[in-house]
Amino acid sequence: MNHVQKLLLQVIGAALFGGDLPTVDARYIEPLLKESKAQAVYSLLFNALDDRIKAALSDEKYAQYSEMNMMHAIACTRNFDEHGELHELMTAEQIPYVVIKGLASASYYPEPSLRNMGDVDFLVAPSDLPRAGKALEQAGFAVGHGDEDDGIHVAYTRPPISIWEMHRSVNGVPSGEIGTAIQTELDRTVETAVETTCEGVLCRVPDRFHHGLIMLLHTASHLTSEGVGLRHLCDWVIFVSALSDAEFRGIFEKKLRGFGLWKFAQVLTLLGIHYFGAPKRVWAIEAIECKSVTVEQLESLMNDILSGGNFGFKDMNRYREIKYISDRGERTVSSDSIIKQGFKTLNKKVYADYKTIEKHRFLLPIGYLAEGGRYIGLLLSGKRKSSDTRQMLQEAAQRKRVYSSLHLFEK
Repeated sequence: MNHVQKLLLQVIGAALFGGDLPTVDARYIEPLLKESKAQAVYSLLFNALDDRIKAALSDEKYAQYSEMNMMHAIACTRNFDEHGELHELMTAEQIPYVVIKGLASASYYPEPSLRNMGDVDFLVAPSDLPRAGKALEQAGFAVGHGDEDDGIHVAYTRPPISIWEMHRSVNGVPSGEIGTAIQTELDRTVETAVETTCEGVLCRVPDRFHHGLIMLLHTASHLTSEGVGLRHLCDWVIFVSALSDAEFRGIFEKKLRGFGLWKFAQVLTLLGIHYFGAPKRVWAIEAIECKSVTVEQLESLMNDILSGGNFGFKDMNRYREIKYISDRGERTVSSDSIIKQGFKTLNKKVYADYKTIEKHRFLLPIGYLAEGGRYIGLLLSGKRKSSDTRQMLQEAAQRKRVYSSLHLFEK
């Protein structure tokens, strides 16, 4: 963790939870702005340091960064308006729905408009998907991607830049007994939704339990694949800080322990307490006191979050590392060695690309040669860049150690 990243954590903590802003030397202003963009917390940082940014930069530079902040504000306003449109559309068609992630998280922020917003994500019951899809098409949307039978969402687009993702489920649900139990809970998300008004927009959001569960699943899924930025951590910490110790325990503890997510909830909360100065929560701090979580683990995880950025924005190599870390079909982090996991992933790719080999698996070595030849062809054509495989494997192994210590989905 470098000095700029430490400053960013302090600024974000002050913006979310009050307190004094740190002293920021003028030479760190631009690096801070760039880091905040990579971590998807640009608006939080810019609005907290606006006066200092203006004093440190030339008029031309300040205008550029100010314009970027304005674009974020416009996108956020448009996003809120579209959530309102979604509510009116689904209500008129009498289709039960619930928005997830974006606006649902923003509603817990002291200033919801400072939470960077992207697409409109909402959930409907599988049986209502055809009706909801037809309603979106009548509102000018068309299917963009994701209409496969095994997908968890369908993305609808409308010119010029609207993207609404209609979910039948949420990502991050593991397979097996625990996954079944989690999905059973998620199946109640729509029926237990509550109405809220955020920035003047009426919308249906998950109740506190389902909102927290969805955030944990979403964060775990992306963390152990391409990576998450500080925005995900901010979403969780600001949510947890809105609940007392007794409230959080009463709503979450028993179920999260059963899902193997209690330690993960503790760790994310401890990151907020340690690095943002968030309000202390006894149920999280007890993990340090009983030594199930160490300060070194927290530091390793925070460094991992910062090094990847929002969805791996800072390090595209993380996409290559996924195949050695995650086994999404069975559990979030594979218990196999990185080499064995790499071969399992390669086997799946061969079977997907060559259906004959999937039926006659003794031909698997031929598939290895074919995939190797394809990879070499991509390198020679310039469509794929060569990189240090040894370094990539070392980074994958380090990330896997960090994630394995979270014991995700283990009772």
